[in-house]
Amino acid sequence: MDADDFETSDVLNPELLMQRVADRALAVVPSAEGALVGLRDRDRVRFVCGAGTLARQVGTSVGLTSSLAGLAVRTGKLQFSADLSTDPHSDAAFSASIGVSSSVFVPVQRGPETLGVVTVCSGRKGAFSPVDVALLAQLAEFLGIAVGFAGDLARARDKLAALRAGSPAGTTQEGGKGPGGSGRFLLSLLHPESVPWVEAKARVQEVLDDPHRLSMVFQPIIDVEGGSAISVEALARFAAEPVRSPDLWFNEAHAAGLGVELETVAVSKALALLPSLPAEVAMTVNVGPAMLSSDGLLRLLGGVEPHRVVLELTEHSGVDDYPRLRSAVQALRKRGVRLAVDDTGAGISSLAHILKLAPDFIKLDRELVKGVDVDPVRRALASALLSFGAETGASVIAEGVETAAELKVLRQAGVRYVQGYYFGRPSGLSSLSWDRPAVAASCKRPSA
Repeated sequence: MDADDFETSDVLNPELLMQRVADRALAVVPSAEGALVGLRDRDRVRFVCGAGTLARQVGTSVGLTSSLAGLAVRTGKLQFSADLSTDPHSDAAFSASIGVSSSVFVPVQRGPETLGVVTVCSGRKGAFSPVDVALLAQLAEFLGIAVGFAGDLARARDKLAALRAGSPAGTTQEGGKGPGGSGRFLLSLLHPESVPWVEAKARVQEVLDDPHRLSMVFQPIIDVEGGSAISVEALARFAAEPVRSPDLWFNEAHAAGLGVELETVAVSKALALLPSLPAEVAMTVNVGPAMLSSDGLLRLLGGVEPHRVVLELTEHSGVDDYPRLRSAVQALRKRGVRLAVDDTGAGISSLAHILKLAPDFIKLDRELVKGVDVDPVRRALASALLSFGAETGASVIAEGVETAAELKVLRQAGVRYVQGYYFGRPSGLSSLSWDRPAVAASCKRPSA
């Protein structure tokens, strides 16, 4: 059961429970033609559900001091009128307007508090016998229990919705990692499946509230023909609990509905450092489909040289609207931004991106690159993707190159751009060297 199921469940739906009170009150008295359940609302009684001829009166109200319904609420005593048109305590005009001539008003009580009233009515004068009135009086306690429980359930449901929405009141336990105390207890009782979701959202929100918990490192993408960097990929690192890989942070953020917000922080931090790069070096930033087509990304790109930005499409969530995504890519390309597709060779989705978005760069997945020197199947797939890239005008980048043997095979296959630990681990920009004779030499050694 998810949150929506909880809120509409027959068992846990306060509106449905209140409606059953009206339906059953009408059913137990054969001479009744309509029934209403009213709740006290300051100086009025507001009718929240109805049955029979009075169902259409839901949403109307009567004065607390000018009606028999109000008198029943104020005194906590059952009120009965065989002829509302002559009863000095009734709202005769209201009764006449809804076609009611006689009625029984049963106060709905919970302990010393009167919550409201259940009204059973008829269009006939004198429709209710003493037996009818006595029966409704006997049901008063049970009506109070049902209506009181429905009110409690409505408040609990509102509290659950607030917890799931991240309401600050009562939601953060010590350390700021999710609902605590009464909030967590309520979730565990009413909707235990929500506890991990709410805690995940709180963890991500903690990072968003303190951006210093997210920092960026950079890994060069090398042109093996000259040993120079054509770009650096910006990679997020998290100084927050739990300690885990960045992709798990972003996956959780998207699952909690905060993926674009977290990506925005990462992209903003990365692009702020773009002026620190040599003019000929671009910056590659990772974005998901939602971020790629967002107005927020356009605002971030407004302050940088767009031709020096490569957007690398990652997929923490599926693409629901390719036409919209294609339109967003076209608009970005007009500004000079280039597109790369990540994890090519790892699954069907990356191939779909390539076919539908025509990226400038195709990045071979590291699982495809790993062991390419000893696995003929990997070599064949890499060669096929190189041919595909050549046919479509996309450059191929091999990710995850870790050994000279892998580099040699990739170069022989025609790969020009590479990235991986063989050329350096991700680090701060100040640790990168743009004078790369050692890298140039390592690029040349395998083909010697």
